[in-house]
Amino acid sequence: MARRQFAMLAGVASAWIVLLCAAVWLGLAPRPAQATADGPPGAAASRLPLRTWENYFGVAILPSGRGIVVGDKGLVMISDDKGQTWSRQQLRKGTTAFELYSVAFTADGSQGWTVGDGGAIFHSTDSGATWSAQESKVAAALLKVAVIDAQKACAVGEHGTVLCTSDGGSTWNLQKFDDLVFFDVAFSDPLNGSTVGEFATALHTADGGKTWSIQTGGQRSITADPYFAIAYEDANNGLAFGLNGADMVTADGGKSWKPGTVPGDTHSIYAAAMKPGGGASLYLGGADGTLGSLDQGKMAAVEGATSNSITGLALSPAYSLAVGMSGTVLRSEDVGQHWSSLTTGAAAQAQAQAE
Repeated sequence: MARRQFAMLAGVASAWIVLLCAAVWLGLAPRPAQATADGPPGAAASRLPLRTWENYFGVAILPSGRGIVVGDKGLVMISDDKGQTWSRQQLRKGTTAFELYSVAFTADGSQGWTVGDGGAIFHSTDSGATWSAQESKVAAALLKVAVIDAQKACAVGEHGTVLCTSDGGSTWNLQKFDDLVFFDVAFSDPLNGSTVGEFATALHTADGGKTWSIQTGGQRSITADPYFAIAYEDANNGLAFGLNGADMVTADGGKSWKPGTVPGDTHSIYAAAMKPGGGASLYLGGADGTLGSLDQGKMAAVEGATSNSITGLALSPAYSLAVGMSGTVLRSEDVGQHWSSLTTGAAAQAQAQAE
């Protein structure tokens, strides 16, 4: 069974709320993240053993081609050869290694943030090679971060938490919306952004995250499904995806939403990303290994890549990565038409367990 974030996302009955367990309080003073013997910054990269006990939640591909994956217990993995080899480091604030759920970078790939349990926020100014802890002043789990530029970013999570910075993370400003859980946040342009979460809730900002307002949901209702992922095709058109194939669409940059009409697949969708090269085409990942592209409202699924749930996607012209539960790291070299596992199999798994 998966760890906390998967319980949040998938679950049974009302278990999409269960994704959240006890948060760990942050230390008050920002300080550099520490790397353990599992792999300090600059450590030699190696092939990726299959670690079925390890879960990966977030992934990014930088313009340089560097791939970065975050996951259990403060894990950050980096590859500079399209996933052939990986180096590992573990981020800590004080003595605690927080689960990390999301990672995102500026357009040039130079600066980025990763967020996770206990209000953990880490910042990098060197394309992910090293990280420093930043003070969030919250204990809530942060489930997704979106980066506008080197100074501006927003993170969302449990207990109605929406945090935004306009000074590179020196300070994070908090807005709260009841006790809702927000699973994703995305910006269609530097000013307009949306966040989605439980009870069919969608928020919108028109000022780069300074203020947010409820557009849909916002009230607890057993008939309102959660939305886990959101992506924009352009400045106006966006889609949100959720439990058991639920979706909704916006044509005005998130100011209003209506039920979607994506036919077919009824799997829960946990990750959505724009396909490179322009055009209104999204790529989706979700429960039970769901992977596929969404073109003109039709889902073209890829079969057999994995049976493990996909929690993060990153697509680039050179290659793409999909990560998920039970050690899942997949690579595609044709923008998601075909996927192959990057883990080295049962023999390596036995070796990794013996280490």
